[in-house]
Amino acid sequence: MLKRISCTLFFFLCCVYFVHSQENAMQEVVVQTIQHKIANYTEKDFFKEASQYFIQKEFDSTLVFTTKQLNLPSSNMVTDYCHYYRGVSFQLKELYDEAEKEFLQVSKKFEFYLLIKVVLGEIAIEQRAFQKAIAYFQKVEQSNYQHLPFIDIHSIHHNIGTSFLHLEMYDKAETYLIKSKDAHELQRDTVRLVSSYSDIANLYYLQYKDDLAIPYFKKAHKLAQKISDYELKSKAAFNLAIVEENRKDFSKALKYRKEYEQWHDSLINENKVWETAQRQKQLAIKEKQKQVVILEAINKVGIAQRNGFIFSSIVLLILLGTGTYFYREKVKANKTIAAQKEALNELNATKDYLFSVVSHDLRSPVNALRKQHKQLKAEIEKQAYENLDKTIATATTISEGMYGLLNNILHWSLEQSKQLLFLPKVMRLQPTIEHVIFDFKEFASTKNISLQTNLDEEITANFDRESLKVVLRNLLDNAIKYTPKYGNIQINLSSTATEACIEIKDSGIGFSSDQIIKINQLTTITMEKIDRSKGVGLGLLLCVTLIRKNKGNFSIENNFDKGSTIKIILPKT
Repeated sequence: MLKRISCTLFFFLCCVYFVHSQENAMQEVVVQTIQHKIANYTEKDFFKEASQYFIQKEFDSTLVFTTKQLNLPSSNMVTDYCHYYRGVSFQLKELYDEAEKEFLQVSKKFEFYLLIKVVLGEIAIEQRAFQKAIAYFQKVEQSNYQHLPFIDIHSIHHNIGTSFLHLEMYDKAETYLIKSKDAHELQRDTVRLVSSYSDIANLYYLQYKDDLAIPYFKKAHKLAQKISDYELKSKAAFNLAIVEENRKDFSKALKYRKEYEQWHDSLINENKVWETAQRQKQLAIKEKQKQVVILEAINKVGIAQRNGFIFSSIVLLILLGTGTYFYREKVKANKTIAAQKEALNELNATKDYLFSVVSHDLRSPVNALRKQHKQLKAEIEKQAYENLDKTIATATTISEGMYGLLNNILHWSLEQSKQLLFLPKVMRLQPTIEHVIFDFKEFASTKNISLQTNLDEEITANFDRESLKVVLRNLLDNAIKYTPKYGNIQINLSSTATEACIEIKDSGIGFSSDQIIKINQLTTITMEKIDRSKGVGLGLLLCVTLIRKNKGNFSIENNFDKGSTIKIILPKT
């Protein structure tokens, strides 16, 4: 199964988008006010210079002159503006702790005091301190903001909603996000609606309310076609690709993946064009500077022959430096090409090995399935209907085995080619385990196998949810498959101060001592470790690989009576 959590990447990007778009609108109002004030400001001190540098966005100079002004006796108005200038300067230089200290020194009488609260909420979001962000934004929401043109309450509602969404407080998040969405629909703000629809979709998708989430994902995707923002276009397509992968509709998922890559490439190309233009501009400036240097040198030659010798030396050094630079760039390029070639060879080797695994492991079940179909046809022709149920059941079992193998090969190929999306975070283990167990209850009941659980709801660990689901699905499938009728399987969850342990204990056939040694000694996980003759197949190797990727440990031991116990150890942080 591909990663359901992948879609949550977009709602944080949308949150940041609203923060910056709101910040730009507010800054325009502030700059206009500052320009009016300094036009009528007659005192010749450092405040006026600091204001001019702030308007010109020369923030280093702003910090210098505000420091000088704050060392002088100043009015409350000047002091508040200086702290505000410094806070914004530190914020834009991404020095958030210093920015917060400066903003907190601004008095409540400052005419943009509510704006300070909004900016403090933005800083909290940048630092992922969502509880603090909510507190700041709600102070603005509860204030008398209606007469202030620089407060966009709908964007504030959106930021509160996404903050609650990060905190997994879904009911509160839904209230604010719906309120923000309704306002943007009335305003017919297409760009913000794409973000609002995507965030609401993620809200429902995280709660497994797919019937509510998917229509919003589709709305966001449809609206994204009408805007010129390549980033929002690519994210909308990416979200639908993940949704279709989770729904097992791989043809649609591939379609949206291609669309995502198309918009993503367009965004990269747009950035490259801008970077190229900037680089050409810088090169032109450097060329002009070189011409000025040369002209000055020629004039100095006419004054003194000594200066000619100095000029020749400078030119020689420049040529030497240029030659050295191009030589180093060539060496660097060769190293890059060699590294890319090596990586390509590794990918080709992995691809070839996957083909061999597929051809080997699928040959027998496909042949068996063909025989079952022939037998089914023969029984129908002979009207031997009493044997049909057994033949169909056997064919179904073979098909399920083939599906599991193909699913493992898909995840392994994605992991080996570095395309498997992996997003570990600290969360509770019990919901993920229960979700997987639910899918296997019917399978277990067909063999009258008892599935017993002992899961502590409060135990957390740092893990990637979807990769852990892949591991648990493989292990439960094997446990049920190799446990005889009327057996039992126990799933236990325990923890220490630093680790969480998932234990799967069955009453099946167990493992031989050679198999256990082989599995527990796996340190380097590669395709070459697959050895079906010793009980280490692709599914088990995939389990070990994904647990190691989660920085955990995987071990197997036989029980004293019968069956085996598999332990998965995951870190808590």
